[in-house]
Amino acid sequence: MKKISTYSIQHQQKIFNVSGGNKDYFFLELGSHSLFYPEPRRSEAYSISFLKEGEILLQAGLVTQVVKAPAVITLGPTVVRTITETDIQPVMEIIFFTDDYLLANRTNVFYLMEFDFFEDEDLHAFALNKTQSKKINRLFKMIREALAAHHLHEPEILRSCINLLIYEINAFHKLQDIVKPSPAETISPLLVNFKQLLYKEFSRERSVAFYAGKLNITPKHLSDLLKKQTGKTAGEWIDEAIILESKVLLQNKELSVSEVSEQLNFSDQSVFGKFFRTHTTLTPLQYRKTAL
Repeated sequence: MKKISTYSIQHQQKIFNVSGGNKDYFFLELGSHSLFYPEPRRSEAYSISFLKEGEILLQAGLVTQVVKAPAVITLGPTVVRTITETDIQPVMEIIFFTDDYLLANRTNVFYLMEFDFFEDEDLHAFALNKTQSKKINRLFKMIREALAAHHLHEPEILRSCINLLIYEINAFHKLQDIVKPSPAETISPLLVNFKQLLYKEFSRERSVAFYAGKLNITPKHLSDLLKKQTGKTAGEWIDEAIILESKVLLQNKELSVSEVSEQLNFSDQSVFGKFFRTHTTLTPLQYRKTAL
């Protein structure tokens, strides 16, 4: 039974035949010998891609779009993604990095949560104008040069370049009034811990009490806090995670509805079907027909 894989940064290096050792970052250039593959997957790493020429077909979550150069693509670890080539050959540069690497020496461990474009499926791809493209190109050039020179301070230089990329991309979004402000001081550590726990356990655990217990608070306190900070209760967060995973799995024609139900640990297919219809108004088979 085919599950959605989560690739470590080392596994990604092997796929792209890149020698990165045990580093928590690596850089990739894709051109005439690109190694795209259609398998839906998650990653343990963040990535920022600079599409310099051509175009790609990107499915991130449930949003599928053709991304044309010049553009940047930002993907966080929890995002289920599929990236394939079109008839127009893409030329891309990609920097992969873990949160542990980027957050080294930072006191604000919630830093990456400030930037919606890593997780919001409507914000992953951003078309660049000429000025913006030049800015992104300069930063990727600095990354290439530091790596080529085996610079003594390579990790620090790349970390600085990644931060600059993040700030520039955030500014691009804000100029278009796309990204909603999310000040670091309003982010609760409990929210961060809940989201991390949810993405690990949602396919096995659907009880608010389970997550509240792991976080050492009452279910009511957890739901009240999430409702205040995100507009959604803990139960709604859990249901949305399951429905999103269900939809992604149902788009895989190799999986039967029964197998999708089993992967998500429902007691049987009928219980899964009832849950899915309650939250989408469609049966799993009806959704599959409309999605494919």
